[in-house]
Amino acid sequence: MENRADINKQRGLGDDTVRVWRVFVPGVKASLGALKQVLSVEERAKADRFRFEKDHDLSVAARGALRLLLEGYTGIAATELKFDLAENDKPFLAMDETDVEFNVSHSGDWVLLAFGRNRRVGVDVEKVRRDMDVESIASRFFAPEEVALIAGADDKHEIFCQLWARKEAYVKALGTGLFRALNSFSVPIVGNELPMVGTMDEWIFQALEAAPNYAAAVVTDREPVSVTCYDFGGLKWES
Repeated sequence: MENRADINKQRGLGDDTVRVWRVFVPGVKASLGALKQVLSVEERAKADRFRFEKDHDLSVAARGALRLLLEGYTGIAATELKFDLAENDKPFLAMDETDVEFNVSHSGDWVLLAFGRNRRVGVDVEKVRRDMDVESIASRFFAPEEVALIAGADDKHEIFCQLWARKEAYVKALGTGLFRALNSFSVPIVGNELPMVGTMDEWIFQALEAAPNYAAAVVTDREPVSVTCYDFGGLKWES
């Protein structure tokens, strides 16, 4: 894990950028004690209520990383940050002095956190599971062109998860959550393929190569000059 001084001085967040961080939860296990120290009393209590250690560790890693990164982007001490929930249960910073929006997703051993300034942003990561009947699920929740894309794919599970990550990131950025039917829209598809970057109306969809056997995407409501990705451990990763 980077120290707080490094995070605060190195990771500027302009209006024309989106920052995405990934956290490998087993990789920060030795730092969980330090991360737990920046959590609120309620967040620590919630983490301690989990029955399984992996769920406890995930909760501490995700919330601790979120607070430390927001400290760097807002200039507000990690322990002083106040959160609230919108009507759709999307968390936001309940503080007038910041214009930073964030979104968090986790699956398996990984957490992704996305940050933008004066923009809406959503992120999603999905572990590719090969025990699911993806065509049946897609027929219920996906648009016809997405169902067709899965049907024609060599690796149906990979394409399903790539689609799901894009759709989840979009509804999270939109702020409607699952109140918006996932089959009411299609993510950008070009020439029977999923592009790394695609647009729908004013929305920008960008795929992320978060980790092997995972699908991930970030979505924002206006085009950034750059989407830059970092490990919560000091290493930049390209996507």
